[in-house]
Amino acid sequence: ETRTVYANVFFGVGVGAAANGYVACGSSTGAISVFNVDHLLAGGPENDVAPALVLPAHEGAVYSLVVHAEEGILCSGGDDGRTAVWRVDALVAAADDDDETKKKNVRPAAAFVNPQRGLPRGALGAIPETNALAYDGSRGVLFAAAGDGVCYGWDVREARSSPAACLRGHATGKPLHCAAASSGGGASGTVVTGSEDGTARIWDVRRETATHVVNPYAATSVSRHSEEASDVVGDGKKPLANERRWVGCVALDGAENWCAMGSGGGTVTMWSFAAGACASRVTAGRGTAMQAVKLTGEHVVAAGSEPHVFRWNLAGKLISRQPCGPASVFALDAARAMTAVGGVGATVEIFSALGTKVATAKCA
Repeated sequence: ETRTVYANVFFGVGVGAAANGYVACGSSTGAISVFNVDHLLAGGPENDVAPALVLPAHEGAVYSLVVHAEEGILCSGGDDGRTAVWRVDALVAAADDDDETKKKNVRPAAAFVNPQRGLPRGALGAIPETNALAYDGSRGVLFAAAGDGVCYGWDVREARSSPAACLRGHATGKPLHCAAASSGGGASGTVVTGSEDGTARIWDVRRETATHVVNPYAATSVSRHSEEASDVVGDGKKPLANERRWVGCVALDGAENWCAMGSGGGTVTMWSFAAGACASRVTAGRGTAMQAVKLTGEHVVAAGSEPHVFRWNLAGKLISRQPCGPASVFALDAARAMTAVGGVGATVEIFSALGTKVATAKCA
C-alpha cells in the first residue's frame, strides 16, 4: 500500500514483558496505531493484525515517536510541527477496552508547536515540521529536531508554551533529520542532532552550545574502519567524501558511552564519549542511505534505503543482513528480544532475536 511507517516504538506499563507489551506505529496518514504485542504474536507472521487503538494524532505524517518509561509518557511529532505528549496508562487502557467511545476520547496530556520564523512586515513563515524527538529524562525536556535546522527543547513537566531551549548551529535552511538525548547516564546533559548539512552536533544543553561538530561520513580519525558489508552489497567502491553525506539517524547506547551516527552514504560511525572522537565506522553499501539505527547491548542495528536490516558488533564485524518487507526502512526499535521494522508500506514486521519474522502489524 502507499502508506509509509516512519516511526515505531515498544512501550507499556509494569515490569518485565509488560513494560514493552505494546508497540506504537506512526504513519504518513497522521495516525498512531497501537498494537498489543501478545496479540501480534498470536496472529503469526503472515496475518496482518489490525491495531487495538488508532489515534488521529497529527495533520500530516507522524515522523517520530519516543517513550520514557519512568515518566509514563509517549511523545509524537510530525509534519504539522506539533509535538504531542500522551499518557501511557491512558493508551493501554483504551487499547484494552472494547468501548469505541473510550478509544475515540483519548487526548494528549500536553502539546507544543514549533515557533514560526518572522518575515518582513510582520508576516510569519510556515510552522517547521518535527522530524525527530528525543527526551532528556533527567531534566524533563523533550527535544524536537525541526525542519528549520533548530532543535527546540520543550519543558514537559511545566508544559510551557515557549521553548525551554533552542539549539542553533546547523546550516541555515538545512533540516534536522534526527536527535538523541541522554537520560542521566555517562553522557548526562547531552543531546546529539544530525542534519542535512552533513554534520552531527553534540550539545551541552545546559549552555545550549555544541561541544563537538562531527562529519561522521568523512571522519578519518577512526581507530577501526570496516568495509565488510561492501562485499555483500553495493559496487565495492569506498564512499566519496562529498557524496550523500547527510546524517540520517543517531542513537545512544543504554550506558550512554557511545553514539551511533548513520549517514546518507551508507556508513554508521561510532562516537566514543570517553575519547571525544570517532572510534569506528562500518559500511552497509554505497547505495544504502542509513535512515534508522539502534544500539542494543553489544550490537549496532541499522537499516535504510534497501529491504534489509544490518547488524554489526561493536568491533565492526557484520553479524547479519536480514531481509525485510519494506523496500526502504525508516523505523527500528528493539525490546523483549524482538525487533520492530517499519518503512514503505502499511505494515510493521516483528522479528525474533534469531531473525525470524514472528508477526506483522497493519497500520492505519
